Amino acid sequence: MYRKRFQLAAAAIGVFLCGPQIAPRSSWSAVPFEKLTTGWSAISGSHAPLWIAKEAGLFEKNGLEVTMIYIDGGSKATQALLSGDVPIVQVGGNAPIVARLRGGDVTMIAGLTNVLAYSLVVAPEIKKPEDLKGKKLSVSRFGSNSDYATRKILIKWGLKPDIDVAVLQIPGGQPVRLAAVQTRQIHGMVAQPPVTNLARKFKLNILAEPEDFGGAYPTTPIASRVSYIKEKRETVRKFMKALLEAIHVYKSQKEFSKKVIAKYTKVNDPEVLEDSYRFFSRLVPVKPYPTLEGIREALAELGENEPKARGARPEDFADMSLVRELDESGFIDGLYKGKR
Repeated sequence: MYRKRFQLAAAAIGVFLCGPQIAPRSSWSAVPFEKLTTGWSAISGSHAPLWIAKEAGLFEKNGLEVTMIYIDGGSKATQALLSGDVPIVQVGGNAPIVARLRGGDVTMIAGLTNVLAYSLVVAPEIKKPEDLKGKKLSVSRFGSNSDYATRKILIKWGLKPDIDVAVLQIPGGQPVRLAAVQTRQIHGMVAQPPVTNLARKFKLNILAEPEDFGGAYPTTPIASRVSYIKEKRETVRKFMKALLEAIHVYKSQKEFSKKVIAKYTKVNDPEVLEDSYRFFSRLVPVKPYPTLEGIREALAELGENEPKARGARPEDFADMSLVRELDESGFIDGLYKGKR
């Protein structure tokens, strides 16, 4: 009976619904495509540019045949990057920073969301931070963005993670964790649109908004291996061009972008999709340089338990050259010429 209630709740928020199928554009090049596998790590509108690049045929336009795979959580996505399963991946937060501190062959090459764009969704009976004491919150994986944001807001409120409030891993994406709140397996989670919008529809409470979590942070960076960039720089450059074009589409073609978000998040509610689009399309920068200020913030947080982080330089964790090259060439400004 309990399992059935959980499945029904998951279905209600669209976990098993099918989004619209958007066919990629026809071939853009007579030259054989170069194959590339890339990954994304959260069911959230912050990851939309990568999805748009795929669905709008922008990878093909730039000579790439891209296979995209979902890897649940930034820490697991970073592991996949380091293992060689994917050479470029959309990750989350401090996972690539931790890997780099430990000698990992990883660097951030772009930043798609450079603030902690989360809300804390909680069960209806929780009205104020003190009500969380003795309760359970969920994250995707320990060390992920959701884990960092959850612990940060608890500490801000004077609550001790894992002591005053249990922090549990529930992989599978934000929709699955929202279903767990619905069925009272847990009492709350940090979430982003479209899940936050669904939470409001389900009469759950929002205990913290994005502005409560603080300032700059590398929430949705694109990462690659340093060695791969050296060996395949032109491939990474093609990927970056497609990504920049996708950001332009995201900001200029709302209806197409909402269809793509619907497909990948498996949510079809028009109001929820509109809110998700409005929330994230304004946060994604036209020129997505990795955020050095955000990396500095992540290093400060890690420095409490990681001695190597205390003297680390933010510049050692990011490669600005790919975005800078396309910026200084006029490529990015050319996308928006006459439109801004």
